[in-house]
Amino acid sequence: MKKIVTVILMTMALTFAINQNTEAQTSLGVNAGYSWLQGVVSGELEVGHWGIGVGYMPTSMPGSGESLTSISWFLTYQDAVFQESSGYYVSIGSASAGYRSEYSYNGGSWTDGTVANMWIGMIGYKYNWYSGLNAKAGVGYGWCEYAGVFTWEVTLGYKFGL
Repeated sequence: MKKIVTVILMTMALTFAINQNTEAQTSLGVNAGYSWLQGVVSGELEVGHWGIGVGYMPTSMPGSGESLTSISWFLTYQDAVFQESSGYYVSIGSASAGYRSEYSYNGGSWTDGTVANMWIGMIGYKYNWYSGLNAKAGVGYGWCEYAGVFTWEVTLGYKFGL
């Protein structure tokens, strides 16, 4: 898994180096929707093609239903710059409660609860309207020491130019 993360980060760095001549634009945005990586609500700072953000996802344990909060962070590279055009993106980040499991033996109470940090990589398409509104749809893969799983995201957002 470390090799996958290294390859993704090196690809993002190479793409950044190739696009050095792009005029940097800065925006601050809020997003809402469904995403393991961005949560149901997130904030993101974008500078040129790069974005960094944090997200919040209320969640629960799968058996007992005990409430949990998952906080995530993410780094995004997109080929479109704020309010210029739409385009593809790639993101990588981590969700604090991305993995959750519990067991019930012979119908008894839920025990052996495990919560683990999960790494998540996403690729998708972001559509920007010139008014600052945007919509994203993507697919991805999440992994940790206990499991790996495919995931998806759909969000709506608004960017404020700085």
